[in-house]
Amino acid sequence: MRILVSILVFLSLGYSTAFATSIVAVRDDDEIVIGADSRTTMVPGSGGGVAGSITKCKIVQAGNLFFATAGSAGIGPAESPGDVYSEFDLRKIIAGALRGNSRIGDKVKDLETALVESLARIAENARQEDTAFFLKRFVMHPAQTIIVGGLDNGELVLMARTFRLVISPSGALSFEIGRFDCPGDCQEPLTTIFEGRTEAIREYLEQHKLFLYYADPVTAVRDLVGMEISADPFSVGPPIDILRLTKRGAEWIQRKPLCPDIKENALFPAGEIDGGSSGVVHPAVSRGK
Repeated sequence: MRILVSILVFLSLGYSTAFATSIVAVRDDDEIVIGADSRTTMVPGSGGGVAGSITKCKIVQAGNLFFATAGSAGIGPAESPGDVYSEFDLRKIIAGALRGNSRIGDKVKDLETALVESLARIAENARQEDTAFFLKRFVMHPAQTIIVGGLDNGELVLMARTFRLVISPSGALSFEIGRFDCPGDCQEPLTTIFEGRTEAIREYLEQHKLFLYYADPVTAVRDLVGMEISADPFSVGPPIDILRLTKRGAEWIQRKPLCPDIKENALFPAGEIDGGSSGVVHPAVSRGK
């Protein structure tokens, strides 16, 4: 039986209809467990791509950090050819921002800067080329959410960043960044983050308020992502990939072949890259949209 502790849940402010994903991460003093579905739903738009879906690995390693993302159709290799957003290569952005030996917080600040620059560019292109797509992809929902897990100075760190477009009265585009860091913003040992499609998760936690108190992190992650798959199989699909991080290192609990082996301090698997939403709530109360 798990010790009863206060649980904080980080919820996104919304989700992207066009690029549906379900990601759940759980952190306590001993481990971080991150799980993600595999389906990427594609729709026509100014960013390219055709209607349909592909399978992707949505959890990737970059150096000693691990990333999961909602909003860009995943950042790992695809089961079938095609790039949902050819102008937005998140893997290259991460690779460029994370070079060096700085602390995790500094690396993520560099990543924020690089992401805002790239997102602003493609958002402006979308606004010029396809207004309907621009409204759906960048205005109605967060443009991007990234969850980061890693070990920093002997401490397990779990971070989330949500990028929401802001249009000034003059029409200029910028991005508001929602930030959640643990340690830091979390006040208790157990923290749960879920992003992307979350309706089924929220409903279940409202009805089963003690689930997160008693379920072990791997079971919680697997079951919660599975609920979204069952609720919306068109947008969220199996298999579920689950990664576990401890102070001793990282391991896959379960993964599909597309998810590469964990490599010691590898920026990305060799040859893949040259050179190398939101509120905090108790599970019984939802303050997000």
